[in-house]
Amino acid sequence: MSENESGDIIRIIFLGTSAGVPTKDRNVTSILVLRRGEYIFFDFGEGTQRQVFTIGLGFRKRIKIFVSHMHGDHILGLPGLLQTLSLFKRTAPLEIYGPPQLKQFIELTTEMMNVELSFPIHFHTVYDGAEFHFRDYYVKAVRNMHWGISFSYMLKEYDRPGTFNVDLASSLGIPKEYWGPLSRGEDITYNGKTYKSSDFFIPPPIKGRKIVFSGDTMPFDGMVELARDADVLIHEATYTTSYYERSLETQHTTARDAAEIARKSNVKILVLTHFSARYGDVEELIEEAREVFPSTFIANDLDYVDIPYIKPKKK
Repeated sequence: MSENESGDIIRIIFLGTSAGVPTKDRNVTSILVLRRGEYIFFDFGEGTQRQVFTIGLGFRKRIKIFVSHMHGDHILGLPGLLQTLSLFKRTAPLEIYGPPQLKQFIELTTEMMNVELSFPIHFHTVYDGAEFHFRDYYVKAVRNMHWGISFSYMLKEYDRPGTFNVDLASSLGIPKEYWGPLSRGEDITYNGKTYKSSDFFIPPPIKGRKIVFSGDTMPFDGMVELARDADVLIHEATYTTSYYERSLETQHTTARDAAEIARKSNVKILVLTHFSARYGDVEELIEEAREVFPSTFIANDLDYVDIPYIKPKKK
């Protein structure tokens, strides 16, 4: 699988879709978002490294890892990753975001494995409502309803002010090397003259893409608002409604309830993941969800979803 480097496509790759334990066909939870040459992981269960190598990718990019909660099927791939990155002599920082206990877990396991890291780890403690802002997108965390401290995440691109006016930049003699900064909203100075980025855009504005990852959770009120109008809602569907009581006991969601959330949130598509190992065949899950929300898809390991960057048509 080749990686899209242009920035025009966000690719979501499902590296693990099983709940709790790996199965013959499904690894435990991890989702990788490829965006503009950056790797953004949501959870990092055991075996995630191998899944990454299986699809022909590596770990030499900028990496951010967002952890939903401290259950083993969501974090036990991290110690092995740290050892691998040190063997590769990585020097770039690794950014890790998660519950308060995550820092202690990483430090203790690294110490016990006697691994001397070749790179710094930047830990970021997540809390309800936390927002982490980056150059052209941000990630928001919302406390959900699962055991202990557990989060759902939203990745949202900033809206862009409009279409970059290439003709104007060219007519003014501004070299192409300056077009990138201008198109990202940065003012530039060329030949002693300052050019404002805002002068180089043609309306209408371009809406940023939005991805929401439920993590492990029971249905909760905040999820509908978090997922409002998302391009993709990735929601756990551990059980069918025939195991509804079990879903309450274990604080998980049924396929039907996930579909209800997608319908209320007005998302474009719903992708179900995190299936109980009792379901060798997941057809029952998707049939149940599609009765409520037809634009539902099942994630199998190594499946991917592409979200194109749609530019508005010029008038």
